[in-house]
Amino acid sequence: MLSNEERERLAFERFATATSLLPSGTFNSRPTPEPDILYVPDYGPPRAFELVEILDRDFSATIGQQLGTKEVCQAYLDALPSSEADAFRAQYGDADIFIGFRDALSVQRRKNALPRIFAALRSLPEGFTGDAFDDGGPLDALLDRVAVYRGRFKGPLFDVPGVSWVGDPTVDAIRSKMAKKYAPQGELSLLAYIDANPMFPDAVWLTDLDDYLATLDRNCHFAHIYVFDCRSNSVRRVWHNPATSAG
Repeated sequence: MLSNEERERLAFERFATATSLLPSGTFNSRPTPEPDILYVPDYGPPRAFELVEILDRDFSATIGQQLGTKEVCQAYLDALPSSEADAFRAQYGDADIFIGFRDALSVQRRKNALPRIFAALRSLPEGFTGDAFDDGGPLDALLDRVAVYRGRFKGPLFDVPGVSWVGDPTVDAIRSKMAKKYAPQGELSLLAYIDANPMFPDAVWLTDLDDYLATLDRNCHFAHIYVFDCRSNSVRRVWHNPATSAG
């Protein structure tokens, strides 16, 4: 897994390439209290960049939990004794098994519950399809829903609920950097970048962002604020401090 500094360097490299700061220049990570990145052009003074990822933390945590749930289900099946694993695969070889845990359960608690869940699945009739364990039985405290779908699957497959995303983190991400103190080398800019986070339609999140940027004035300690989408390699918004010549 990439470190935070490595992810920031990758994001900055994409931004700098898209805006022609590179290849005619170099950059590197810097320690606090300096901003995250120091860019040194071939000609001219250095420029400092503070980076912030536009990321909904609840969304990120949910993604991690879902991926972890799929992984532990598959790992549990693979670790069963051969006879038990073979019997389960034979019973659900054409199945996609949807397992919806209660939201409050951590990945570890989900893992601990798997012996009971797999045993319950094995107890279902051969060829079972549809919703299971919806009778308020002993698994009710663990599971919101379990369903078995049959089809042209090479199973058993394990599925989990789709993620939901309920907030636009753009303005909060930028605002979080406003009170921080920096010791920059050269002009200081803020690079807010989008990487994995899904976004609302442009008419929603860009309108909110524009409204916020319009409230900033020459007292802002950033000379420029860039909002960059790593997925499309495009700068979505730029704000220039009135006290700084546009650039």
